[in-house]
This record gives sequence, C-alpha cells and structure tokens, in this order.
Amino acid sequence: MDENIKRILKDSYNNNTNLRDKSVIDLWKLEELKKVLSMIKDKKNTNLLDLGAGSGIYAKYFADNGLKVTCIDLSSNLIELCKKKGLNSHIMDFYNLTFEENCFDVVWSLNSLLHVPKNSIEQILVGVKKILKFNGLFYLGLYGGEDFQGIWHDDFYEPKRFFSFYTDESIKRLVEKYFEIVSFETIRVKNKQKNFQSIIAKKIS
Repeated sequence: MDENIKRILKDSYNNNTNLRDKSVIDLWKLEELKKVLSMIKDKKNTNLLDLGAGSGIYAKYFADNGLKVTCIDLSSNLIELCKKKGLNSHIMDFYNLTFEENCFDVVWSLNSLLHVPKNSIEQILVGVKKILKFNGLFYLGLYGGEDFQGIWHDDFYEPKRFFSFYTDESIKRLVEKYFEIVSFETIRVKNKQKNFQSIIAKKIS
C-alpha cells in the first residue's frame, strides 16, 4: 500500500508545483518557525533536516537565519524549487533516510508525516531518531484531532492525497515511544477543518 501512496503523492505534488511555489508562510506557521529557532543557541553550527520540504519556504527561513539546512522530498519538481532557493536538496522518501547516524541537530516536519499510513509511522520515527544527534530536537506539526486514515475525498489536489490524522492523546503516546516531548500545543487555525498539533520533542537516548 505504501508504494501506491508514494506514487499518488509524487503525482499530486508534481501536478501542483506552481500552486506550491506561490505559497507564503502563514502568520501562525511563522510563529512555529520562530518557536523552534528560539530553542537553537548556536545557529551557525546547527544542521537541520526539512523532512518533506515542499517548495522550501520553511527551509529558506531557517537558512536565512544562519542554519545549515538540508531538504528532502518525494517530488522532483518541488526539489527543483528548493534548489532554485539555493538549498541543499535531495529526492528522498521518509522510509529510506540515507544519512549517517547522529548527523542532524534538528529535524523539522510540518504537515508531511500526515501522509504516512499508521502502520508505517513508527518506522519513520525510528529513522528520524537514528539520524538525530543526542539531545537533538524533532519538530512534528500535523493537522489532526480525530482518528482517521485514507484518501481525503475533500482534497482539492489531483490525484487526491492520503492522510493520517491522530487524536491528541494517540499522537503524544506515539512520539513518546521514541522521544521526550518538550512541548505539545493544539492550535485552532482559522478556516481549517482540523486543529493543528504542534510537537517539539528531544532525543534523549
């Protein structure tokens, strides 16, 4: 099932590259970026991985603030947008992170892991933990608040994308199996059907 989902996601994001390229950072997302940035003391020596970087707008923000940023995404078209922004970027999926162990200080994932089926998400978290340094930060942002997985039929992208949504308690339990949660916040976003779950976690073992 996962390979079919990956194929759909590639096609969907490749088909909507122009739309993604025109996107700007919403004010509430800017606050999330600032929140993570405020927790990084030595910005010049901080390696950050943007997991599912999309057009690279979040990665560019971190790079402009002095971090060493790497982007990965399934979509070749989106990776080209990242490269045009001057970002170190690679076509790569979440399942096969071909980085050395303990090489990133921060892993940033905003609305990307919600495309992973629930029976595969722990594999992804294990991979994130492996490439994260001890005491490194993992930012996980997801729309959720309810228990759901499947093709989102109200999606305006074509082909319609696969989504996984979690209740607050279930996503916290899942993350706590691999990381220590530093902060958890539920954000009500205007004109969105779902709340946004903001998690900052730390690798402590």
